[in-house]
Amino acid sequence: MKKHLLGGLAAVLVVGISASAVFAQCAYEHPKKAKKLQSNFVQAMVSCGNPGGNSTNTTTEGGVPACKPPETFNQQAGSPPGGWTWDELKGQGQVQIKAAKIVPPITPPDGGDLAIKMKIQGVLDQNTVAAAGAGQLATVARATLNDRMNGDLTVVDFPASFPFTMTGGKGQVKTSADALLNGIGQPSLPHCSSIETVSITVVDPNGNTFANIGAFLP
Repeated sequence: MKKHLLGGLAAVLVVGISASAVFAQCAYEHPKKAKKLQSNFVQAMVSCGNPGGNSTNTTTEGGVPACKPPETFNQQAGSPPGGWTWDELKGQGQVQIKAAKIVPPITPPDGGDLAIKMKIQGVLDQNTVAAAGAGQLATVARATLNDRMNGDLTVVDFPASFPFTMTGGKGQVKTSADALLNGIGQPSLPHCSSIETVSITVVDPNGNTFANIGAFLP
């Protein structure tokens, strides 16, 4: 069962976005622009052949080591009450993290911000009824930025979780990076901030990873 720390420990967000360097003299490597990360969610599966994952017991038709059958984190935890699954006819989810201007009263107001939106629907519980309960949009970020005091540096990886309530199989998050940072006593993101995606997942009420960003081929 995979657990995630709460956002009170976080100092940065996870997303592959690089804020504009026009207003800063950062010397580290960066692209000209990368203003938006947008992705769908797919079912999160226990890994195969990795630490904490399942042991290989078969291969693909091409001979690649594999694990059979596939296992969700909810199943790995013994399918406890309150676990989530997809309605295969209606289930879908998206997350978007986009560069945005700072909106007062965020402080200090001399940098940039990241708007965070997540929507998910068609989620069921183990009784195949519309899911309910407390969930988390769980992220882990690696930030390199032009710190206002100490210049260019890379911050240690930090987790940040955004709570939401699933009602009728639907849930959403709408917030920003700077709202989180100010909320834990940290300054807003400075200009010239590159935030790498380490992970973006949805966690169910039992603390098990339910969804991960990706693509599904029908």
